[in-house]
Amino acid sequence: MSLHLIKPHARFKESYNNYICELADEERYPLTMDFEHADFDHFLSKLSLYENGSALALGHVACITYWLVEGDEIIGVSNLRPHLNAQILYCGGHIGLGVRPSKRRQNYGSKLLELTIQEAWKLGLEELHIHCYKSNLASAKVIQANNGQLHSEITQDQVIQRYILNKPI
Repeated sequence: MSLHLIKPHARFKESYNNYICELADEERYPLTMDFEHADFDHFLSKLSLYENGSALALGHVACITYWLVEGDEIIGVSNLRPHLNAQILYCGGHIGLGVRPSKRRQNYGSKLLELTIQEAWKLGLEELHIHCYKSNLASAKVIQANNGQLHSEITQDQVIQRYILNKPI
């Protein structure tokens, strides 16, 4: 079976609900994983609004949601923010992602980031900022595996590592 990066679609409703159940009380990444999804059509509409930069919550910027799927199963979710505000440039970055717990430690995070980075390059971005908690060694390894170079560290509630990737020539 092969992996595909797709835009959210109604045919994955059951898989998405299973993913959320699998996360249980774990903090959810990326941001859109916290959106109410009981009315799945409304949820999909909200993702479209966010992609278009409409009806954004205060401080949010437009983001494109992608699902990494294998067959009928959502493996991971990423958000790509083509434009950053000052706050998200400082702490947040262009890409946020998460992999469902049962699929972690199987290299899916690296593949999800790789495919999302390819989408960023297609949009014409030349430099990407990708951030993670310093304590999240798995995320740091995923970023480094995709040519992320540590740029700086900041302290919020935890130490956050800020990586930069430049578009290959």
